[in-house]
Amino acid sequence: MKKSILFFVAMLSVTAAKAASFMPPDTLVVNKPNRVTVITTDSMQTIHIEGRDGNPQYNYRNTLQLVDSNYVSTSGIDNDFSFSIGPLHNKKCKETYPIRQISMHFYAGFNGAPGMPNSVDISSFRSWELWWVIAQYDYLTRHHGFSAGFGVDWRNYRTRDDVQFVLDGDEHLGLTGYDDGMRPKFSRIKVFSLTFPVQYVYRAGKFGFSLGPVINLNTHASVLSKWKEEGRTVKESHKGVHVNPVTVDLMATLHAPFGNYYFKYSPSHLVKDGWGLRFHTLSFGVFL
Repeated sequence: MKKSILFFVAMLSVTAAKAASFMPPDTLVVNKPNRVTVITTDSMQTIHIEGRDGNPQYNYRNTLQLVDSNYVSTSGIDNDFSFSIGPLHNKKCKETYPIRQISMHFYAGFNGAPGMPNSVDISSFRSWELWWVIAQYDYLTRHHGFSAGFGVDWRNYRTRDDVQFVLDGDEHLGLTGYDDGMRPKFSRIKVFSLTFPVQYVYRAGKFGFSLGPVINLNTHASVLSKWKEEGRTVKESHKGVHVNPVTVDLMATLHAPFGNYYFKYSPSHLVKDGWGLRFHTLSFGVFL
């Protein structure tokens, strides 16, 4: 009798192994689902699986429709990754944590230049920053998280005083006045940078903030002055301003129901040592 039982158990094991090896290729196996819902009607059956082992945002839905003793199957699977542009985020991501997503953001603000000589008044509300964070990876829990991204940044620092930015014969950035008969319109420094923001994020309900550095790879800088002379507009520009190739901004953001705001300040000087004017940079504004 014992030998018969052992033989029977052995046969069952072999049969189960063979059945597993011949499992149809469209078979779906979900380990440790959080919730399974099966809805059956006279002509339709829907299976909905929410969550699985290691992925609480997994979402699978399969609908079987009976048609003349056959069935038509429609199914879909959602994972825990999403993409968002500014405030246009995937609202499903709010339901379960952690959230992992790729986002895109647009910043628009105004610039200042602390440390600039007193003879120059940088007009913050005429000096603009446009910053596009092309791709940012966000990892968020209910309250804490971090983000890291890549973007491009355009900044200018503009004055309408009676002085203009110039490069001398040795390419040093300096200041000079306008000749008699010239009516200044503006003079500005423009900087283009590749940016890499890294932020710690904290959220509490509809409010939140972030803190962290922004690494700037300053790839281009130029100066441009424009004035009126004898009834015509005259422009003078110079390329090759010797800015530091790498500068770091310290950034803080505020997230609130009434808007998103940012502030950046660089303890680094923008222009290289020995190449002219020495000043820091700051910017503030709004973002999506």
